[in-house]
Order: sequence, then structure tokens, then C-alpha cells
Amino acid sequence: MSASEPPAAASHAAGSDPHADPEFVAWASEHERERRRHEADLAQITTHPDEHADADAIGQQMAWKKRQDHEKHLHDSAIAQMRPQG
Repeated sequence: MSASEPPAAASHAAGSDPHADPEFVAWASEHERERRRHEADLAQITTHPDEHADADAIGQQMAWKKRQDHEKHLHDSAIAQMRPQG
């Protein structure tokens, strides 16, 4: 394999296969999105400093609650937009 050839794994991605089951592709996309969200949440907790000291459990809980509230607001807003206007 030369340096100019693309890796074989890239050509086998679920989205690039025209014969892939659409339900599987949708599930795989959602699963990947959830995995990235989870990793981002963990990064916020473990690598990014909050406004409070690392040992401050209350500060960490407040930061987590703020993120959860924002996520719920985005979810509720998306559901409201999907409902038929009437």
C-alpha cells in the first residue's frame, strides 16, 4: 500500500455503502452522536476547569446541572418545533 492510497476502512463506512440498511445507518449515526456527546460531557468534567476549585463538589454539581438544564431546553425547543402549528 502506497502513501497516496486512502485507508481501506474509510471506504467501508456505513454511510458510504449504497446497500446499507437505512435503519442501521440512522442508528449508527445516532449512536456515534451520543458517543461524542458523552465524551464531551466527560471532557467537561475531567479536563476543563470549572469556575470553582477542582475539589469543590458543589461547584461541579452546579456546572453539571447547568449543562443538563441547557440540554433539556434544547430538547424541549426541538420537540416544540416539530409539533404541528395549529
